[in-house]
Amino acid sequence: MSQITIIGLGLIGASIGLGLKELERDFIIMGHDRDHAAMNRALKMDAVDKTHWNLIAACEDADMIILAIPIDGIPETFKAIKGDLKRGCLLMDTAPLKRPVQQAAREHLPDTVHFIGGDPILPHGEKLQAEDASPTLFQGALWALCPSGEAHPDAVNIATNLVQSLGANPYFLTPEEHDGLAAAAVSLPVLLSGAFMHAVSEHASWREIRKMAGGQFERVTALPNFDAEALARTVFDNRDNVITWIETMIGELEGWREALQEEDEAVLNKWFESAQEQRAQWLKLQQSGDWEESKRAPIEPPGFFSRMFGFGGFSRRQEREKKQ
Repeated sequence: MSQITIIGLGLIGASIGLGLKELERDFIIMGHDRDHAAMNRALKMDAVDKTHWNLIAACEDADMIILAIPIDGIPETFKAIKGDLKRGCLLMDTAPLKRPVQQAAREHLPDTVHFIGGDPILPHGEKLQAEDASPTLFQGALWALCPSGEAHPDAVNIATNLVQSLGANPYFLTPEEHDGLAAAAVSLPVLLSGAFMHAVSEHASWREIRKMAGGQFERVTALPNFDAEALARTVFDNRDNVITWIETMIGELEGWREALQEEDEAVLNKWFESAQEQRAQWLKLQQSGDWEESKRAPIEPPGFFSRMFGFGGFSRRQEREKKQ
């Protein structure tokens, strides 16, 4: 029987396990997490069939490995397991940035396995805890898939099939495209919230300002429920793209400042109206999930996971040689 190993049994990892458990399947789900409490919780909620405290033992028989861990732990994990991976194993990740993970895969993973970068895009995921794991967490959500140019077509199809089986809609991007978009959609909002809170709280009037701060202040300064190191990493690992967006934001703020200095209320009205309209349209699309079609429609294998682990003898090296 085939094996899927999920590394990291928090909200994302446990929800993937729960979603897979609801399918008609002929594979077992192995779970691993450095936190033993997380493994016990995953077992109790039936997100996995079994767990193993040893990372290598959890991965050595796996036909597919899904890493649902913080991005800074992925390179070390690759290095730890690279010598014990089953030939033809497909590895996927769920990190919010793709270029660093793709680079780590190139550096550490052997040519006998396959890697497809992924990022499930959850509108309110930062508000949820591991205990909120659900088989429907990804229902209707976009799931970015970022295969490299070396990715085997069957690996792409299997990753697509997996994402769709969890109720998500695959969204195909290159790692570079993904991180460029993520700079504006993820990294910049985190940076702006942190920068605004830092600026105001360091001001001499903060003791009085905080008395006036209400719901709007709370919303603007809200940060994801991650530790400070993880928040910094979200920005730092994508710093070239984030710097570009900071420059864009500086230019935008200068325009608003100029409108205030020139007492141009009409342009402020216009900009606020445009912002409200664009936000309302975005929220409507986010709720309906009716986004534009993916840039690339893969050819799906017939039947659910019918070819899931059937291409193991075809290495990435062989695929490159075939293309030459």
